[in-house]
Amino acid sequence: MRFLRSAGTAFAVALVFHVGLILALGHYRHPTLWENGMIAAYLDAGKGFSGDFSIPGEATSWQAPGYPYLLVAAWKLLGHGVLSYLAISLLQAVAVSSIVFPVGWMTRRWFGAEAAVLSRWLVCAMPLYAWYATRLHHTAFVMALHPWLLWGWLSLAEKPGCGKALSVGIGSGVGALFQPLILVLLGPVALWKLGGGLIGRNGSRAVCLLLAGMATVLALTPWTIRNGRVHHRLVFVKDSFGKEFWLGNNPHATGTAFVEGGAGEITNVYPPRAMQWRGTMPEADLMKAMQNEAVDYCRAEPKAFVLRTVKKIVWFWTMTPARFERSVVGGEALSFRWVQGLYWGVFLGLGGVAFLAVRPWPREYGGVLLLAVVFYSVVYGLIHVGQARFRGEIEYLFLPAVAAGLRWAWSRWRSSSGLSSCRETPRM
Repeated sequence: MRFLRSAGTAFAVALVFHVGLILALGHYRHPTLWENGMIAAYLDAGKGFSGDFSIPGEATSWQAPGYPYLLVAAWKLLGHGVLSYLAISLLQAVAVSSIVFPVGWMTRRWFGAEAAVLSRWLVCAMPLYAWYATRLHHTAFVMALHPWLLWGWLSLAEKPGCGKALSVGIGSGVGALFQPLILVLLGPVALWKLGGGLIGRNGSRAVCLLLAGMATVLALTPWTIRNGRVHHRLVFVKDSFGKEFWLGNNPHATGTAFVEGGAGEITNVYPPRAMQWRGTMPEADLMKAMQNEAVDYCRAEPKAFVLRTVKKIVWFWTMTPARFERSVVGGEALSFRWVQGLYWGVFLGLGGVAFLAVRPWPREYGGVLLLAVVFYSVVYGLIHVGQARFRGEIEYLFLPAVAAGLRWAWSRWRSSSGLSSCRETPRM
C-alpha cells in the first residue's frame, strides 16, 4: 500500500502510460505542426523568426517563440524526421507525467495527505494530458509548467529564498515564452501574495516576491525588445490578439474559431474586411486592423456583444455544441467528445461535493480557484472557445477538490457500510 502512495510510483505509471500511448498512436511519424512548424522552417532556413500571416516571410510574432525554437533544436541535433519528433514527444511525456508532483504537493497543502495520494493518480488518468503528450504542439509543456510554477509562487510566499525567487521568476518568464496566458493566473497570485507580505510587514517575503517578479520581466525582456525592433510597437510576446478577438466578435461569429459544421475557420470562410490588405500590410498592422474592425462591430451592437460573451463563458466551463467544433484535420474534438464530457462532468460533481462537505474550506485554494475562474472567463469570453486545450491548461486546479470530494465520498461509504469511520480534515 505504501508503494501506491508514493509520488514516484504515480510518476512512473504515468510515464509508462504516456510513452505507450505515444508509440501506439504514432503521431510523431507524420505530425501536424501548425504555425509552430511554419515558423520553425523559416528559422531552420536561416530566415529568422518569420511567418506568412500577411507578407510571406516577414518577421512574425504570431506564435510564442518557445516551441518553434525547440523544433529547430531537435532538427539540428537529430535531423528532420521521425527521430526528432519522437524525442520531443518523449520530453512531453516526461513533462505531463511530472504534474503528479506539484499537484500532489498542493493538494496536501490544502486537503491533507490522503487527498494528495488520490490527486496524483487522477493526474495519471487525465485524458488531456495523455492526448497532448502525443501531439507536436506547445500545449503539453504549458500544461506541465502551469502547476509547477503555481506551486513555486505559493511555496516562495511560505518559505522565501533568493535562489528560489530567481528560479520561480525565470521559470515564469520561460513559461510565458511558450504561452503568455500562463501569466494571467500567476501574475494575480503573485500580486496577492506580495500584498500579503507588505501588509503583514514580512520583509523577506516581500523582497523575494519582488525579486521573482523582476526575474520574470527580465526573462521576457530580450524577446520584447526583439518584437519592438521588428514591429515598431510594444509587443510583449505575441501580436495575435487582434485576430483572436475578431474570431469571437464578427457578424459570422459562432463562439468558436469555426463556422457551423466545423469545416473551416471563420477568417477563411468569411474573411474580415482587413484581409484586403493581406500581403501588403505588415502582420502587426493587420492584426491591429482586425481588432479595430471587431471593436467597431461590438460598439455597434453592445447587447449582442454581452450575450455573445456570456455564451462563450458558459461554453468554456461546460462544453461547446458539437456543430461549432473543428471537424477537419483529425476532428478529435468530435471523436473524443464523450471522453471530455464524461470526465469533466465527474470533476464538477466531485468538486461540488468537496465544496459542500469539506470544512473548513481552504481559503488559499478558494482564492486561487476564484482568480482562475474570473481571469480565464474574461480572456476566453472576449475571444473564442471550443478547443479542449484552452481550459485544459488550468484543469489541474480542480484536481485537489476532486480528490477531496472523492476522499469524502469514499469515507462516507465506508462509514455507512460499517467498515470504518473517517472525517476529512484539511490542513489549511
